Amino acid sequence: MNNLVIVESNAKASKIKGYLDSKFPEDNWQVNACLGHICDLPNEEKAVNPDDWEDLKWADTTKGKKVIKELTKLCKENESIFLATDPDREGEAIAWHLNNKFEKKKLLKDKFVSRISFTEITPSAIEEAIKNPREIDQNLVNAYLARRILDHLIGFKVSPFLWRHISRAKSAGRVQSPSLRIVCEKEDEIDAFIPEEYWPFSGKFNYKDFQVDADLTSINGEKIEKKRVSNEIEAKQIENELTSQSFYLKEIESKPQSNSSKAPFRTSTLQQAASSKLSFTADRTMRVAQKLYEDGLITYLRTDGISISNDILNDLRNFISSEYGEKYLSEKPKIYKSKAANSQEAHEPIRPTDFSVKPSKAKLTGDEMKLYSLIWNRTLASQMSNSKYERKTLVISSKDGEYIFRAASRKNLFLGFELLTKEEDEDGTATEFPENLKEQEELILKEINFEQKFTSPPRRYSEASLIKKMEEEGIGRPSTYASILKNLREKKYTYGAKSITPSDLGRVLSSYLKFIFKDFFIEDKFTADMEKDLDKISSGEVSWTDVLDKFWELLQSYLNKKVDDVEISNKEEFKTRQVLDILNQELFHQVFPTKEDGTVTRSCPKCGEEVSLKSGSWGYFIGCSSCKWTKKPFDNSIKWETYQELPKEIGLHPDHGSMIFADLSINGPCVWTTKDEKKIYGAPDEDEDLLEIGLNRAVDLIERDSGENILFTEPNSNLPVLLKNGRFGEYTEFDGFNKATKLPPEDKPKNPKVTYYNPHELDYLSKETQIFVMKSLRILGFHPDSSRPIGIKIKKPGKAFKFVKYLKCGDVEVECQNDFYKLEDDEKVDLVKKTFGIEKFNLIS
Repeated sequence: MNNLVIVESNAKASKIKGYLDSKFPEDNWQVNACLGHICDLPNEEKAVNPDDWEDLKWADTTKGKKVIKELTKLCKENESIFLATDPDREGEAIAWHLNNKFEKKKLLKDKFVSRISFTEITPSAIEEAIKNPREIDQNLVNAYLARRILDHLIGFKVSPFLWRHISRAKSAGRVQSPSLRIVCEKEDEIDAFIPEEYWPFSGKFNYKDFQVDADLTSINGEKIEKKRVSNEIEAKQIENELTSQSFYLKEIESKPQSNSSKAPFRTSTLQQAASSKLSFTADRTMRVAQKLYEDGLITYLRTDGISISNDILNDLRNFISSEYGEKYLSEKPKIYKSKAANSQEAHEPIRPTDFSVKPSKAKLTGDEMKLYSLIWNRTLASQMSNSKYERKTLVISSKDGEYIFRAASRKNLFLGFELLTKEEDEDGTATEFPENLKEQEELILKEINFEQKFTSPPRRYSEASLIKKMEEEGIGRPSTYASILKNLREKKYTYGAKSITPSDLGRVLSSYLKFIFKDFFIEDKFTADMEKDLDKISSGEVSWTDVLDKFWELLQSYLNKKVDDVEISNKEEFKTRQVLDILNQELFHQVFPTKEDGTVTRSCPKCGEEVSLKSGSWGYFIGCSSCKWTKKPFDNSIKWETYQELPKEIGLHPDHGSMIFADLSINGPCVWTTKDEKKIYGAPDEDEDLLEIGLNRAVDLIERDSGENILFTEPNSNLPVLLKNGRFGEYTEFDGFNKATKLPPEDKPKNPKVTYYNPHELDYLSKETQIFVMKSLRILGFHPDSSRPIGIKIKKPGKAFKFVKYLKCGDVEVECQNDFYKLEDDEKVDLVKKTFGIEKFNLIS
């Protein structure tokens, strides 16, 4: 029998065909890919009809047209068709679309058509799927339809509304907008945080030949955590009292400690672990995991299940026992249950398909090796015995009992599952106390240490912690986490992965959505409840059209909402002024200047008129319509009184007689003057008060930050290569090309992903060094006529997050493709010739 199996990606096709030929040699098998969705709702408002949800105007995707043409031909040649798309909501929808296309083309007469699914690409899983075909699950398809229509409605009803009201806002989204709100609210917490001063104490105590480092934990029976030492006067007083005290070992507390392993990975926890341990973005993690899945090494990567089926669990435990011994196997099988909102326990976790394929035997490299090792170790660890420690605490007291110090150690007794999961730098070898320590013995206080510190603001979300938060709140599904975070960055609403910071645009957009759509899709609860409804549709508990009817009615009420008796959808009457009034109200404490007494004011520091949030060609800013004074929004580091005095004249520069000013630049506080009709800057240190800087200090800052010296003269162009200081620190400059100095850290190993550049350690008389500097400056070669360098200049236009590459020679700069460095050498040469109209060009080597 001739059989056609349709999968989603080409990478799976050849592997699955090999398994089918082996398991079913009497049949002929063709395995082809549909490359994802073949149909989608077009970017047209009329694609969805709210009066009839089933009246959808589907359109072929760009690749869908070509794919259907190829599959049509194959359908005619085969008697059986197996729709083997991914085992999730989206995969079911793709199978449904394929089936509908084939039916419309009347290709299925006398054909056996069925849906098959598998969560791992192994011979046994493929065989099991072929032997157990099923019908397309219409409930899953309905859940997809509801999800897709919801996203379309928000995209075409809310997004155009935003385009009119919020400059440069690209779109709102059912999951995207609540995620952005979470990030923005964290930033509001950071802005509102007021650091508190405290003075922690520690002491070094001698016991015979042994030294104990201990922290002061209580004074007069009150724990330091509850009542901190808050100023230097109090700290000095405590220091004096401590030096006059004698101390003894009041108590030795010894407790056994046991750590239990974590559950196998689901999508979100894999993304979190890969972020914290491997520094992978969520998107990168999913791309690597997809490759491992297609290679048959791990199970399906989009899942929220953490329970391993009994037969697989037995195989796993047998492998642990044979590989590591019975003592490393947990006494009983460990059963895990998810605490995440909306989790579906029936799904398998992400695990290796064959436990015997150790990372060292998997023939992997790079990212794939790192991620597979993480998954393999975590899966095995989930059924291994607990690690065991002895935790010992020394309680050191002054004779009068007024001061209590504590010192702790942790001694490993048995590694257990940590044999696989412990990091190399987690050696757990905290100082071990000598066994002959006895209670009531005297300890000699040899050294007291204390220092001024300030409490830290809340930490921004990383990709890992944001995904965890989204999962806890029930926002999104495993398949959407990575794409949502990527979309927020691409739309310039946020930036960063290790520390996600909202842009000004993101904060303005989120505040506006919170006001207009309060208690609607911008809120966690609404979005989480909608995810629950989609899950109920998947299980057949509720009607998908009822869910859409309810949403549409609510959306209409919000779009017809009135502000000051004007409907927000009224294009003629609801204009920019009303929008800015809302934003001024919602963002009052975040964007307007703060006075020394802590009050926030909208009074202009220059003329006293009312200032407002405004939108310009460079983004949002606070501005005065009367005197044109401006400031950055969301920047309250400068007080209102300081703005009143800036720019402040400091005095005349002693060398060239121009006035030096204390002022604010786009990069913050600065002092500046002019030299040869060009501004030169100096940046004060972080602890310097800008208004207190005198003339001599201002001159020093300008000379420090604007000075330069010649490293060498480049022989081809006869132009100097200079070492300069600027507002961002030291850099090397050559005819408009520059390279920042990047020194390796002193207190930790070099990061292999960072290119360090230290101009102070180079031998500039060496030709090899000179070529190295040219390449570091991105110089490609030299113009055959003018001898000026030609190279790549990377710029960040405006406040955009995307960097743009330019081919530069002298004053001529022409934008070039972003993947320039991926071109072959001859392609680079041809591009340079064409750009600058030259016949000859050689790359430096």
